[in-house]
Amino acid sequence: MLRTLQINNFRNYITLRLTLRSDKRIVVLYSQNGTGKTNILESISLLYSSNGLRKARYDDMINNKGQPHYWNITMETDNGEFSSGYVKNDNSGRRIYKINGKNVRNLEEFRKDNRVLWMTYETDRLFMQAPSERRDFIDMFCDISYPQHNSTLKDYEKLTRERLKILKQFCENGTNETISKWLDIVEEKIAILGTQIVTTRSQVVAELEKSQIRNGDFPSFRTTMSGKIEEEILGKSNCNELYKLKLKTQRQKDAFSGSTTFGANRSDWLVFHEAKQINAEQCSAGEQKMLILAIFFDFILQHIKSDNRNLIILLDDVITHLDTTHRNLLFRYINSFVQSSPNVSIWLSGTDKELFRELEGYALFFDISEIKAGAEERS
Repeated sequence: MLRTLQINNFRNYITLRLTLRSDKRIVVLYSQNGTGKTNILESISLLYSSNGLRKARYDDMINNKGQPHYWNITMETDNGEFSSGYVKNDNSGRRIYKINGKNVRNLEEFRKDNRVLWMTYETDRLFMQAPSERRDFIDMFCDISYPQHNSTLKDYEKLTRERLKILKQFCENGTNETISKWLDIVEEKIAILGTQIVTTRSQVVAELEKSQIRNGDFPSFRTTMSGKIEEEILGKSNCNELYKLKLKTQRQKDAFSGSTTFGANRSDWLVFHEAKQINAEQCSAGEQKMLILAIFFDFILQHIKSDNRNLIILLDDVITHLDTTHRNLLFRYINSFVQSSPNVSIWLSGTDKELFRELEGYALFFDISEIKAGAEERS
C-alpha cells in the first residue's frame, strides 16, 4: 500500500510530502476551494494514466513560481518506489518514469501491481456531457479489466489521424492507386482495432448490468453501448470486413468533414433508471449521482474479488448533491471496501472536515491549507 506521496513543482505546490499510515487506508483531504486538493488527487492519477484525471497539458502542470522546466511525483508503496515526471525542453518535453530509481519506458511497470480509479465533481454531469466523456468513463473500467485496452485505444486514435491526413491528400491531389492502397491498409488496421474496442466496451457494460448491486441502497439500472457500429456490424461473423467496407464508403464524407464518422469513436454509453423508467439524462442531479455511484461501486465490488493488485480510488468532491443519508451510505460502502480487501485505499476530498464525521477513527485527515502553508514556510 501507499507509504508516502512526494510532489515537486506540480500545480500550486513547490514541494509537498504526505506520510501515510498502513492502519488507515482511507485518506481525507479537506480545505477551502482553490487550495490544491484536486491537484494532489491528480498527481496520483498521473502515476497510472498518461493524462491523469484532468486530461491536461503537461506544461500547464508546472508550478509557475518554482523551477520553470519540470514537475515530479513520487509514490512509495510496499512494492517499491515509483516516480513519474515531466521535463520541458525548448520546444517540447518528455515524460520520465522510474522504478526504485531506475528509468523505465512507461507506466506499464507501475500498472502491473497497481490500479487507480477516480470520480470527480464533474462526473455528476456525465449524463449531460458529450458522448466522448461517457466513453472515457467506460474506458477507465475497460482499461482495468482488459490491460491492453488503453494501448489499443491509442493505436486506434493514431491510425484514424493518419487516415484523415491521407484523405486530405486525396482531396488535394485526387485519387490514385498508391493512395487507395495506402488507405486500404490503414483502414484494415482501424477495423481490427475498432472491433476490439467496441467488443471490450460492450462486455464490460454487460457485466456491470448483470452484477449490479440490488439491495435497495442504489437504484437499479439498464445500460448498453449504442452507435452505428454496435447496431450494424458488432457480433457478425464478418465484422472486420463490414467495418472496413464502411470506412471505404465514408472516405469522401470523412475527407470533407475532417473527422471519422463511423467507428468506435462514435459510440455512446447509455444508462436507464429502472424505477423511474427514464433515461439517466432525464433524472435529477441527485439521482444521476446515485446512478453513477451504483455503477462505480458495482465495478469496484467485481474487482476486489478477482484482482490482487493494489487499488487506489480517488473521489474528488463526490459528496456534492448528497444529503446526509446518502452521504453516510457512501461512507459505509467505502469502509466495506477497505475492510474486505487489504489492497484497497481510498482518497476523498471536500471543503469541510465536518462532512466526513462518519469516517472519524477510520480515516487519516489532512488539512491542506495548513500543510500548504507549512510547505511554503519551509521552501
